[in-house]
Amino acid sequence: MEHSKLEYKSVWHDKYLETVCAFANTRGGVLEVGKNDVGEIVGLSNAKELLDVIPKKISNAMMISADVALHTEKGKEYISIDVMQHPFPIVYKGKYYGRSGSNTIELTGNGLSELMLRAQGKTWDGVPIPNISADDLSSTAYGTFRKKALQSQRLNKEDVDISFDVLLENLELKEGNFIKRAAVMCFGANPEKWVTGSYIKIGCFDNDVDLRYQDEVHGALIEMADKTLDLLYTKYFKGWIRYEGIQRVEDFPVPYEAMREAVLNAIVHSDYSYFNPIGIKVYENKVIITNMAKLPEHISFEKLLTARISFPHNPNIARVFYKSGQIERWGRGINKIITECENKNKPKPIFDVVGPAFQITFENGKRHMGKDSTINSTINSTINSTQQRIVTLLAQNGNLTTKELSQILSLTDNAIKRNIKTLKEKNLIERIGANKNGKWIVKN
Repeated sequence: MEHSKLEYKSVWHDKYLETVCAFANTRGGVLEVGKNDVGEIVGLSNAKELLDVIPKKISNAMMISADVALHTEKGKEYISIDVMQHPFPIVYKGKYYGRSGSNTIELTGNGLSELMLRAQGKTWDGVPIPNISADDLSSTAYGTFRKKALQSQRLNKEDVDISFDVLLENLELKEGNFIKRAAVMCFGANPEKWVTGSYIKIGCFDNDVDLRYQDEVHGALIEMADKTLDLLYTKYFKGWIRYEGIQRVEDFPVPYEAMREAVLNAIVHSDYSYFNPIGIKVYENKVIITNMAKLPEHISFEKLLTARISFPHNPNIARVFYKSGQIERWGRGINKIITECENKNKPKPIFDVVGPAFQITFENGKRHMGKDSTINSTINSTINSTQQRIVTLLAQNGNLTTKELSQILSLTDNAIKRNIKTLKEKNLIERIGANKNGKWIVKN
C-alpha cells in the first residue's frame, strides 16, 4: 500500500522526478517503477536502460544522488529508487515539492516556509522577533504562568522568583538578544500585532447558517484557555440540574476537564502560520472545535487516536504550557478527553482531519452511528477495513472529498475511487447533488 514513504509507478516518466524531489524534502522514501497502484509487478521492458538513465536524470536535475537498483521477481523486472531525506531544501525546475500522505505536492506558502525553517534547524514558533524585549510583554501573563507553575509543582518558588528576562532564558524563548515568536504569543498582551489570527472565536448556532451570537477571546495564549472556559460555561452551555442524594449536580453537555483539554490542545497545536483563529461552534446538540494543524508525515490518523503520541507543531509554545502545568508532555491529551467523556457517561467525541484542519466534535445525546462511532456489524462483514473506515468518515462528514479521504487514510486518489465505487455498488453510500456542491449519504 502506498504511503508517505512509498509510491508505485507502472512506467517511468520524467515527471516522477517531482516525487524524488518530494522524498528528499520530507522523510525520504522509495519510488518503485514497474508496479501498479496496489504494488503488483507489471514489469518493465526497458529496465536496464532506466537503471543507467534515471541516476543521471536525478543528478542533473537536482544535484543529488539516489540508490537506484534493478530487481527481478516472478520473471519480471522493476526498479527501486531509494531517496534519503536531505538536510537542505531540494529544488526541481525552480519548484519545491513535498509529501502529503501518499501524494506529491508543490510546496508554497506555509509548506515552503516550514521547509526553509527546518533546513535552518528552526520551527515556526522559534523564529526570533526583532525590536521586542521582556518589557514589551505582559506582566499579568507572567503572573498567570507563575501561579499555575507553582500550583502544579512543575516549578518551585526559586524557579519563578526571577526576572521576566531570566525566565525567558530558562524557558529557551530567547536566541541571543532576540525573543522568539513563542514568547510574544504566550506572554504578549496583544500577540495579534505579530501573528494575525492568534485568538479564539466562539459562536452559538441554530444550524450551520444561522448564528445567534458570538464572542472572541484575545490576549496572551497562557491566559486564553481559562478565559475561553469561563465564557463557555457561563454563557454558552446549559447545565441540567440533578441530585445524587442531597448533592446538587450540574450536568453540562461537555465535561469540564474534557473541554479544557480540547481547548488547550487546540491552543498548543494550532498552526498559526495559516493566520486563522481557533473556532468553537456551539449547537443545541453538539460542540465543534476546529484548529489548523498538520499531522506529521510519519503519524497516521488512526495511530494518533490509539497511541500516546506527542507531536507539538509548536515545541516552544508546548514547553511553556508544560512548565505551567497546563498540559502533559507525553501526548495524553486525546486519551484524557475520551476518558473524561466516558467517566461522565457522555458519547465518545469524534476526532477528524478535514483538509488542513483538526476537528473535535462533542455530541450531546445519542449518536447516529452508535457510541463508538463505528458502522454496524452487518456492514462490517461485507466490506474490507479500508471501506469500513471510509463509511465511518463519510457518516461523520458527508462533505469529504476524494483528496481529503486520501490524505486522512494515506491512500492514492485512485485507491479511494476504487473503494468508493465498491461501496456504491453494494448500495452502502450514495452521492447526493453535484460533484462540487453535493455530499455523501451513508444508506445503511
